[in-house]
Amino acid sequence: MGTLTIPDPLKGEFATVQAIWELQASTRRVDALILTWVKYEKQTRRLFSFLVQQHFGLDMLAQSAINRAILANRQLYPSTFLSGIVRLARCTEADLIGVAHAQLSPEISRIHRYRNKILHGQLTGQKLTAAHLEADVGHVIAWMSALAATGTREFGYNGLERNTAQLATFRATQIADFPFDTVAEFEIWLGNLARGHFP
Repeated sequence: MGTLTIPDPLKGEFATVQAIWELQASTRRVDALILTWVKYEKQTRRLFSFLVQQHFGLDMLAQSAINRAILANRQLYPSTFLSGIVRLARCTEADLIGVAHAQLSPEISRIHRYRNKILHGQLTGQKLTAAHLEADVGHVIAWMSALAATGTREFGYNGLERNTAQLATFRATQIADFPFDTVAEFEIWLGNLARGHFP
């Protein structure tokens, strides 16, 4: 099995992926990919939540309600959170990922499609080899690394650390353009975001 290269900012989050990578189990490549994707989902959710929590008009009670609304919505995926980040930060997805976006974006979309099939026990139809799976783990890591670098530079947060509410309290900046001012408005906006309906 090839060497797994993990950038320094991701090493703490990827310790379990590294451990799986070094096992001799026959499913280690698929397992590493699925867990890597879970890490990606977590990163985008944390970064999205961090930006939402910078709304100075929302008290701690409202922020808790917003967090519950995010957790309760089963239609939220990394692409949904990225769309939300783009809208809040008034940038493009290419801005978030940087020069690697053109190369990595189609890979991430492809991985997302077959990852869903794997989780549901379906055939991917892509004749994935060990080399393909190893490369795809690398693609997701590269995407996450680019997003983390932009998050650190532009927002003061890379989406990898925990306690986003506390981070927002100490690092809040007026970078976001908020299309909501109440929990109810946020829930409507989040629902539209999940369905691809942008107000």
